[in-house]
Amino acid sequence: MMKLHLAVLPILLLAGIAGGQDGGAGRPAQTGMPDVVIKTSAREVLLDVVVRDAHGKLIANLKPEDFAVYENGARQSVRSFRLVAGNQVAAENPKRAAETPEGPSTAARDIPQPAVNPLRTVNVVCLVLSDLDSDTRAFAFDSARQFVNNELRPNTFIGIFSLDSSGLRPAFPFSNNRERLVEAVRLAAINQLPSVNLGTAAMLNGLSMSPLGGVSAGAGTATAEGFADGTGPGHPLGTRGDMGLSVYAGLREIDALRGLIRQLSPLPFQKTVLLLSSGLTRPPDQLEYWDSTIKLANQGNVTFYAVDVHGLCQEDTCQQTPAATSVAMLGMVAGISQQQRTSVLLAPNGPPGPGGSPTAKLMEMAHQDDFVKFLVSSGNRQEGLRELAERTGGFLIANTNNVEKPLARVMDDVNTHYEIAYPPTSNNDDGHFRKIEVKLARAGLTVQTRDGYFAVPDTGEGPVTPEEMGGLKALDRQPRPHDFDFLLRTYRYRQSGATTQYAIAFEMPISNLTAIPGAGVKKHLLHASLLALVKDSQGRIVDRVSKDVPSEVSDDRLAAVGVEIMTYAKAVNLPPGNYTVEAAVVDQLGNRASTGVAQIDNLGQPGPGVSDLTLVRRLENLDHPPDAADPFEFTGKRVLPFVTTDMYAGGLPFLYFVVYPERDNPAKAELRVQILKDGRVVVARKTELPPPDSSGAIPEVLTPYSRPGSYEVKVTVVQGKESAERSLHYTLAAK
Repeated sequence: MMKLHLAVLPILLLAGIAGGQDGGAGRPAQTGMPDVVIKTSAREVLLDVVVRDAHGKLIANLKPEDFAVYENGARQSVRSFRLVAGNQVAAENPKRAAETPEGPSTAARDIPQPAVNPLRTVNVVCLVLSDLDSDTRAFAFDSARQFVNNELRPNTFIGIFSLDSSGLRPAFPFSNNRERLVEAVRLAAINQLPSVNLGTAAMLNGLSMSPLGGVSAGAGTATAEGFADGTGPGHPLGTRGDMGLSVYAGLREIDALRGLIRQLSPLPFQKTVLLLSSGLTRPPDQLEYWDSTIKLANQGNVTFYAVDVHGLCQEDTCQQTPAATSVAMLGMVAGISQQQRTSVLLAPNGPPGPGGSPTAKLMEMAHQDDFVKFLVSSGNRQEGLRELAERTGGFLIANTNNVEKPLARVMDDVNTHYEIAYPPTSNNDDGHFRKIEVKLARAGLTVQTRDGYFAVPDTGEGPVTPEEMGGLKALDRQPRPHDFDFLLRTYRYRQSGATTQYAIAFEMPISNLTAIPGAGVKKHLLHASLLALVKDSQGRIVDRVSKDVPSEVSDDRLAAVGVEIMTYAKAVNLPPGNYTVEAAVVDQLGNRASTGVAQIDNLGQPGPGVSDLTLVRRLENLDHPPDAADPFEFTGKRVLPFVTTDMYAGGLPFLYFVVYPERDNPAKAELRVQILKDGRVVVARKTELPPPDSSGAIPEVLTPYSRPGSYEVKVTVVQGKESAERSLHYTLAAK
């Protein structure tokens, strides 16, 4: 059975949330993907703008005259301008996180979810747990949990990743759900693979050196013949292997980070990576590659912040701190150089000894020199974290066990921005995309903001959601996409006063959706998003219907679910007039979409009312009072409609419609039904209708013929001298 769950945002979906631009001074920023802007009642477009220098540092001293805003090429008149500090954004969260003795899951449940504000730019935070072991896992998880609990602010979406010897792996897709993120952090920390990237202490042990320098305990001083445990020049294999593994693992880490940067760079909004790690290795022969990675991050406006998960070192581990190790290793280089010089002076051409000839010893000592130089260059893995963070505009949190305030500072940085508002040049809410450009008067700066907006009014059940963005983009494309088939239909129901109720219905085989394996579970994921825009005769949006359907299906049920049909219907109320329904279905995981169009001619109809006729796929029991706004619900039952009118014989159990007698007509309403098969009347009957329910409706369910053939059903309601008629054609094919 399909299980629906709360919507989450994987990276592929994030590409559809918003659009942005990256540009230098005096020129329009490069376009990204379009964003949605919901305008206020004063009809203003609200922009969040972030400005950084070439090194990713925030610029917070600009003035209104430093900005020029353009919409569809026309310069706009800025109505308001201000710098918004990150702590001001934090105040939007109704309640900051609180630690409780019951543990993180209880605390998460007690904290309200931050409300996503469509007027604000989306912030994307990648929480990466890297290179954890039994000594650092608890601190890393606690830091990550604090970050999620305390710093999940409005419009912030966090994705959980694991970085280890196997590379970068997604652990949980981007979400604004605090409780689920906390649980994902716990699982990511527990399930992370052991690291291949050896720690500095392990590499030093391979050289028989203690982390504080000199020789291993009990060795006294280094000699030309080797070190205390015999693993010096005469036993190099372990050391060279350790160095090779470290170089390889360091490159894997850098490669994985570059992959993450490339995925984030096209996204138009704030992009932050919080790296909780024991350190990063910078192989000394790959420093250009390291520098190019930092340059790639700055070009993509990806900012790194880092937490050294060693925290504040304890007394018995302080000797292994990066600073102490670096000092020790610098001393080791000098020590080995002295050993080499002494060996040359004492026995430049002496006879072979237990460790080989003096020349062989010198060559091995030279290799040993290379090993220690490697350790000096790459052994301080905390410095790798610091450099990555500071050179991309962030900072390192290290040598402390109290990370709450530094983590709050991270999100304060992320949320600091300029707020610019202007009235739009056009008030025609037609759903089309309007391009925005922001230019800077000062050179050498990069601006990040939305690339534009879809002109969508405040219709439907709330603001435009990220999931609806794919549908808006599909409807804005020319030609419009048609990657798969779906059915769209409108049904007329109750006429009340100046408006008439219409149901907009979608139908599509689930096999049209892309199914991808769920990470670490025997399930497949599917994700469909439905959108319908109702436009009047001038092309303006008057209502909006949408539904997001993320699903997970067990592997053993996938084939059976694939032959099922997905149906969704939603009612809107429209005044008299002609309308066009423009609809899109988006296969989120397959990056595909299809569109369709339906027409509504809403004309006033005097006399008794009767709805359109609907073929029923299934009747379900209703466990709550019927919703008067849902025409497919009546006492005790809910109708699941067939949108199609072509089906196999035996697959048509019912036909559904609703009668609305005139309230001020004293005559009793009579129902007349005719069923024609291949043009010949096979059923004709008259019945007196029962009294209407409290809403004035009389739901009716008929059981028509189910043998193969072409059918027409005619329904007429007569009340005194007034009458109304509806008909429906359908076909039943032999299997």
